[in-house]
Amino acid sequence: MKRFSLRKPSGVLALLASSATLMLAACQTADLEAQPLSSENWVATWASSPSLPVPPEAAPRGMVAPRLEGTVRYFMRVSAGGEKVRIVLDGGPSVDRLSIGSASIALATKDGIDTDTIRPLKFFGRDDLLLLSAGAPIWSDPVDLDVPDGSVVAVSLYMREPVNVAQADPQLIAHVAPGADQTRSQKLENSKTLVGQPLVSAIHTDNADVDRVVVAFGDSITDGMGSRDPLMRGWPDYLAERMRAAGMDDVAIVNHGIGGNRLLQDSVGQSALARFDRDVLGMPGVTDVIILEGINDIGVSGLVMPGRTEPYGRVTASDITSAYIQLIERAHANGIRVIGATLTPDLGSPFPGYATEKKDVIRKEVNDWIRNSGAFDAVIDFDAAVRDPENPDYLAEKYNSGDRIHPSDVGYKAMAESIDLDLFR
Repeated sequence: MKRFSLRKPSGVLALLASSATLMLAACQTADLEAQPLSSENWVATWASSPSLPVPPEAAPRGMVAPRLEGTVRYFMRVSAGGEKVRIVLDGGPSVDRLSIGSASIALATKDGIDTDTIRPLKFFGRDDLLLLSAGAPIWSDPVDLDVPDGSVVAVSLYMREPVNVAQADPQLIAHVAPGADQTRSQKLENSKTLVGQPLVSAIHTDNADVDRVVVAFGDSITDGMGSRDPLMRGWPDYLAERMRAAGMDDVAIVNHGIGGNRLLQDSVGQSALARFDRDVLGMPGVTDVIILEGINDIGVSGLVMPGRTEPYGRVTASDITSAYIQLIERAHANGIRVIGATLTPDLGSPFPGYATEKKDVIRKEVNDWIRNSGAFDAVIDFDAAVRDPENPDYLAEKYNSGDRIHPSDVGYKAMAESIDLDLFR
């Protein structure tokens, strides 16, 4: 993996590490089999950040988190392929018991999966898994599977016990078929489609040709809120598509955006400061991070949000930029390049009190710091890419998904096209 000569912002910050205790209970009497690492070339190629429990009144667009039972199948587009693959399971802090009877991965087709590519997944040599530690990630054993760059894979899980996921997320779809195990079926029978945080938090591939793993780190504008294509989660997937078209098969991109996420304080998901170690530093092969966070901190500043009785504290531009400096120093301490992205316009939002002219002054102050402080190793100007040239405090109408905050697919594509690919060559 490539490492970079990094700019060093002023200040000395301590890196705080957290620890978790993991308990695994055997579900069968089979002996555990040691699983040796197959190579030193594992890279993250798809990701989704586990969330915190969200009260129904605060759920995105009023959607209730789904209950998963029977066979659950997820379809996910990887950025970089490989010759071996493994998945990571993590239901987040709200899932304290996860009982899986069987699991599989396969390449997807238009109407299901390619049965010739089905690979059963094991965990520590077992077909089944009982996880008794909330928020503890579990890696599957590697399997041989030729996964092309940009392809869609399907992960199927048979749930021996129902489980409620933390958050309804319109960008992430689960196909759920109650009843018997269908993890090796070409198409799920009697299934329904639910939106919600997936139990799969990452996919890794074994690929010696990948030199860069780029983490897109942010909120709903990174997660892809407003996109109508569930397999194209916002600007990170459009950027990956551009890179593949340019022959840049040595770069993988993973999306660690959480809708409603904030930089400074837990809300929908842990704060960016709290989850940075897991979602950035913990990604296999990570070399770069693009940070697009802070607009929700500004937006909810001083507001009483659903599920709360007290208003959130007021947030200043200095609060936001100080948090950026912490993230920059923590990344640099691990040899990771940090790219800052300017905050996009949100005036005209229908959410009362979220976007005001006074708050937009703070957004502009933050953007000025991102562009001119020199703290970041590089800057991507998403604000300039999607704002209305005639009224730059607003999102351009041609890029508006409908709420004047979140871009449409056309807007996300414009964001991706504004990025200089030479940053990653």
